[in-house]
This record gives sequence, structure tokens and C-alpha cells, in this order.
Amino acid sequence: MSDLVPSTNLDLKIGASRNMVPAEAFADVVKGIVAILHDLQSANPSKRQVTWYVTDLRMGSIEATITAEDLSAESFKVGKEFVRGLQTAEDGRSLPEYFSLANVKRLTRLARPLSIPGVEYIEVKMSMNGTSVEARATKVIKTNLEKLQIPRRRSLGSITGVLDTISTRAPAKFQVLDPVSRRPVSCEFPESQVESIKDALSRRVTVSGVIVRNINGQPLRIEGGQFEILEVAPLLTNLVGIDPDYTDGLTLPDYFDHID
Repeated sequence: MSDLVPSTNLDLKIGASRNMVPAEAFADVVKGIVAILHDLQSANPSKRQVTWYVTDLRMGSIEATITAEDLSAESFKVGKEFVRGLQTAEDGRSLPEYFSLANVKRLTRLARPLSIPGVEYIEVKMSMNGTSVEARATKVIKTNLEKLQIPRRRSLGSITGVLDTISTRAPAKFQVLDPVSRRPVSCEFPESQVESIKDALSRRVTVSGVIVRNINGQPLRIEGGQFEILEVAPLLTNLVGIDPDYTDGLTLPDYFDHID
């Protein structure tokens, strides 16, 4: 058995032509990364909060290592979601998977230092025990994200997914996880629905209303949404067919075990 202690590290580099990065830019980038990591972490089933520490810092084109307090594979998974989201935004084809609109806005702010003369790129690399994923962002990322947040189409429709997060700050909103875009989609609701929405937390729902989509057809939000809680499907072994005596009173698993 190996005695090595696993570590979950996010290596950050802000490339600058004169080997000088404004302190404010560095602080904004680190603050934005940690905020996004916390938000992605809260969407995981465990809901644990993980503290990230700066464990190494090198000057010039600033390089820093941020290490997760939690050494589990879950922190690595969350870090990979962030890194892949950064690369998706840089490519400009779609909004990142698992990123709420709040996280998309954080990523847009995180990219602002790239408009400072001399700041050329932001590189991130997430690694754990020899496995890693990396991405590089340049100044085009901000333009891409702004374009992908512009509403381009409205249509009546519905989204079925898990009601994941509730925020009672005005305007009150909940999020439903869209399995198609793999992103949380927000929906405002009136105060009178707070208790019924709390009852639906972590359950599968269908939300109907006006779906607002971006240029790529990804849902941004649902306006005037009405939701319906979906019943949990019964186990296959509990279903009764057209001939309940077909198995001679045996359960399905027992019946199939006795077939030659």
C-alpha cells in the first residue's frame, strides 16, 4: 500500500509580457477562481465546503499553487469542472457545463485583467496524483462569454431536471439542473411559493414557461415558470403485468432464478 498522501492542486499562471502583473489583477483572478470552485462544490451531492489554500507563489509572470483542504477525489472533480469550463469559454462554442449564470458572470469578471496592457493569458492546471487537466484563457474569453449571455430567442417550453438551489434574495429564484445542457437554469418565483418550492428541493420537477435561450440554443432562464414535482418511478420488480399469476406467486428475481 502506498504511503503517499494525495494532494489536489490547482496551478495558476498569469502571463505578462514584462514579467509584471498588477496586484489587483492577481487578487481578482484568485478571488474569482475560489468563488467558482465553492459554487461548483455546493452543487455536488455532499454539499461540503472546501477551503483552498495558497501553498506556493512565484513572482514575475505570477505563478501560484492553490491546494484543497479536502483530499478526496470530489475536490479534483470540481477542479476539473472549472478548468474545462474555462477552456469551453475560451473556445466560445457554448456556455460551460455545470456553470450557473452566476458562475458565468464570475468567469467574465475573472477575465477582465486580460484587457490590461501586458497581461497576455491565464493558465490553469488541475492535478491529483499524476492525473491532470489544463486550459489557457486569452482576452477573447470575455467577448465569448458576453456574447453567450445575450438572450436571442424566447419560446414556450419546459425543462425536466432536479430542483437544485433556492435563493430567497430578491428576486427569489430556484435552479433546475437541465440534463441536456448540463447547466443549472434559473427561474424566478413569487414569495407565496416558497414553502412548496422548499418541498421540491432535490426532487425531479418539470418547469414550464417561457424559456430564454442564447445564440447556441442553450437555456439561460425560465420566465413565468410553473413547476410540477414528478413522482419517483416504481421499481421494475414492483410492477404488475397483464398476468399477475404468470410467475406462480414468485417475485421477478426469484422467478428468473428458477428458469432453466
